[in-house]
Amino acid sequence: MDSDVRRYLDELVGRARAVLGDDLVGAYAAGSVGLGAYQPGRSDVDVALVVVRPVAGPVKRALVDRLRHEALPCPARGLELVVYRRDVAGSGTPEPGFEVELNTGATMPFRATYDPADRPAADGRFWYALDRSILRQSGLALLGPPAADVFADPGPADLRRLLVEALRWWLALPTPPGDAPAPGAEDAVL
Repeated sequence: MDSDVRRYLDELVGRARAVLGDDLVGAYAAGSVGLGAYQPGRSDVDVALVVVRPVAGPVKRALVDRLRHEALPCPARGLELVVYRRDVAGSGTPEPGFEVELNTGATMPFRATYDPADRPAADGRFWYALDRSILRQSGLALLGPPAADVFADPGPADLRRLLVEALRWWLALPTPPGDAPAPGAEDAVL
């Protein structure tokens, strides 16, 4: 792992623990970092935090304030962070089920979402269950037990439906987003 990313992740986990206290029971690198495919200048940093109980509104906002790029500069394209309750992470639900979603970075539009109902449907609601499934397989534990002990896969029918939704979303894009896989690699990512 890139040494700048490692230092960043260590600081991110420390700041998350300072805000969430003992409710923070896990922190996991996902995406390119978890898969060992991080590319400086191209990749973003994906992190999932796992908490014991629902996070109160003021605590959600404090977490975003402490982790956003302006407070903790991300050495990558940006940070994509999602906070899940432990029961959601281990449920296999196809629903988003997050407590907080934060996208922030020097070359990434800022977005903080505090409730799945506020996530625009056009941006895709399939990401979360697919990401939790990938975390189960290849998440890198930064804090807490191994990812395979925390995250669950959706059932086979839900997984198929979510993959179809993801492919339709990708194919409907006029141009691939900045961190899209190389043409033809989408199926390898999924």
